[in-house]
Amino acid sequence: MKNETAAAIALGITKRRELLRKLTHNQRRKLLEELFIDFFANQHLTLQKWAALTGQTAQVDTGYIAQFVASIVLQEPGQGFRGKGDDLTDGSEVKSAANISGVDRPRWNHNLGSLVDDAVQIENGREERWRKYLNSPYLFYVLVDRPFTAGGKSGGVPIRIRAWCIDAQEDESWRSLILKFVESRSGRTYNFQLHPPVGHDDDLVVNTLGNLDFREVLVFDARLYVRPDGQHKLEWHKELPSEVLGIRGRTVALEYERQPSRATRLTETSDIVADVAMVPQLFASVFAEAQVEAVEEALKADMGSSSDQD
Repeated sequence: MKNETAAAIALGITKRRELLRKLTHNQRRKLLEELFIDFFANQHLTLQKWAALTGQTAQVDTGYIAQFVASIVLQEPGQGFRGKGDDLTDGSEVKSAANISGVDRPRWNHNLGSLVDDAVQIENGREERWRKYLNSPYLFYVLVDRPFTAGGKSGGVPIRIRAWCIDAQEDESWRSLILKFVESRSGRTYNFQLHPPVGHDDDLVVNTLGNLDFREVLVFDARLYVRPDGQHKLEWHKELPSEVLGIRGRTVALEYERQPSRATRLTETSDIVADVAMVPQLFASVFAEAQVEAVEEALKADMGSSSDQD
């Protein structure tokens, strides 16, 4: 990296940190509301429009969005490296998972490095990847899903945005589970996965090595109701606290139990399969133009037939 580039990035970090640290609680709350509306109302509706035409997913990619949320909540900027470097400049990690228009089971993935990776890191004088997690100040977890409905209908069911924040230095249950995975690795195993409570109203996070109850580290729970016409309403089921740091809550370790009732509750069909019949309405200008062209072609054909008769 060129010296001037590094200097510009460092200056940007300083300025943004100053700005973020000066935000009042009310300002952070309003910024989160605007962010949720931009991405989970406006962008989601836009994606659904194009999904109706193409048959592709309308799932919002929450990776970078979660980092935006974390910076506002924790008042710490990112480095702007497009996935390289730390998620937040203080070394905190941000994890995201989403299921508002898809059938894949979302997970929080942690690249803790394989045994081979460990050897390479040590040889190059760098700390192992799993140590980097244990040395992080905070782990910020974001989940975007929909509350489960017994009727199996998603219409009118809000998009739910929840966030949990772990004090990585003080949360012994979380640290113990990380170390348990590290000790269990073999070969090229590196990805430690936590299954978030998709569709569930609790805070139970699942892994076969052990579960964690995140209840005491829940930061906020926001519900965004979005109508097809773009109208929306946002409600806070748990308000953003005026102070997030330092974190007083801790995760609670629980034994893993295979429970069929604990299966991830995925998005309903109405969110996944966009209505093809809506395509002409969604792309009215295009299809109106096509209809005009069809009429013009028909007229040309009629005129050609008249000339032949003459």
